Amino acid sequence: MKKLRKSVVLVCATAIMGAGAVLSGCTSYATPEQLARIAELEREITALESAIQTKQSQIGTLDRQISAQEAKLEQCAKDKELVKQRLANWKGN
Repeated sequence: MKKLRKSVVLVCATAIMGAGAVLSGCTSYATPEQLARIAELEREITALESAIQTKQSQIGTLDRQISAQEAKLEQCAKDKELVKQRLANWKGN
């Protein structure tokens, strides 16, 4: 009985030590491949953020161009109405 108990304790201790060795092999540190992938993703993030800033700048430029064209269109509409009024007054004389 003592021999069986000793064997069970020995097997359990071996299993616990083996599990400890396996678990300690799985560290919380990143592998070189993971670090390289992280660096690659960080470069991709930087490139995408730069692209976003470029597109936002382009949107601002396009908005200003649209505003300028709308202002010209309004001025043309005012000029057209003024010409219509003057033509109506000129023909009426």
